[in-house]
Amino acid sequence: MLEVVLDLEKLRQPYCGLGQFARYLGDTLVEELKLRGIEPIILARKPQLAHFPHERGLEASLWRKEFLQRHSRRFYAGTLDQNLIWHATHQQTRYLPRHPRTPVLLTIHDLNFLREKSSCKIARERRRHQLIIDRATEIVTISQFVAEEVRAEMNVGDKPIHVIYNGVSRAPTEPVRPAFVADERPFLFSIGLIQRKKNFHVLIDLIERAAGYRMILAGIKCDAYAEEIEEEVRRRGLSDRFLLPGPVSEGEREWLYQNCSAFLFPSITEGFGLPPIEAMLGGKPTFLSRRTSLPEIGGDLAFYWDEFNGDHLYQRFVDGMRRFSEDPLYAERLKTHAGQFCWRKAARQYADLYESIGGIQQSRIASAA
Repeated sequence: MLEVVLDLEKLRQPYCGLGQFARYLGDTLVEELKLRGIEPIILARKPQLAHFPHERGLEASLWRKEFLQRHSRRFYAGTLDQNLIWHATHQQTRYLPRHPRTPVLLTIHDLNFLREKSSCKIARERRRHQLIIDRATEIVTISQFVAEEVRAEMNVGDKPIHVIYNGVSRAPTEPVRPAFVADERPFLFSIGLIQRKKNFHVLIDLIERAAGYRMILAGIKCDAYAEEIEEEVRRRGLSDRFLLPGPVSEGEREWLYQNCSAFLFPSITEGFGLPPIEAMLGGKPTFLSRRTSLPEIGGDLAFYWDEFNGDHLYQRFVDGMRRFSEDPLYAERLKTHAGQFCWRKAARQYADLYESIGGIQQSRIASAA
């Protein structure tokens, strides 16, 4: 029986993008693999292994980390498990198989370090990424943009690169009105880790001009960037119209998606961008920056900002809202577009790759015998 180790260690961070990816892809993949007679083996921390009580587990522990195994791997004399494939589900993984010939499928979500780091840090990150790319048998990226960037910036040789889009993670959830939404004034919504790369501060200029709306920006406040936004909101006297409530529950998030007038996402570096697709699935007008993968994901139905000055932000917002309101079918087209990003579809594509890699592995072993 073919066995696949699924690196779901990021389940320990349920509110970050990689944590969401591990949760939704992991759940769907386990179902798909069992339908195909493939045995999933879950690599995760001990508390998160409880989420998969019926599957074989591999506890993510210190001794299994890659930096402790890298130099000893060449001397490893263990027997190769001919039916095992290892799926490293993100490029930041600290866990890889011990045997040097175990096939590794690597999912690369982004190369954002190229835009976020100083030159010395970029060099360090490039070396770290190259090590895991060198170890990979085949590569998956979550958008065509990332695939092209990986080919241009990293040495992948003749390794195949496949594009498998993420799915939409809005699971059926009972909406719960947040306590911080105290009245019926219309509001605009965004969600994500409050980090500088998300570019959320430009929305202050927009909401200052959009006098009829409030802005609700939900998400974990990671660093000083969130404090800078809050200070600027206070300085401009917008505290009652620009809210940063921090992380919200799934029920609150669902309510915010359902009841917002529009979704705004000015991020300047994204490997994919799940929140815009979640908003589009609800038929909401969605405004994005025209950067990295977002035009690919938003398609022709999202509205785009080419600049981040207040006048441009506001004018594109007004024009987009007008187009949306004048077209009674726009919301349905948004839902149809978002529907193509499906975790079930992604799980099937990953399972196809496992079977393909497993078949190649068996052929190589048979040829060498």
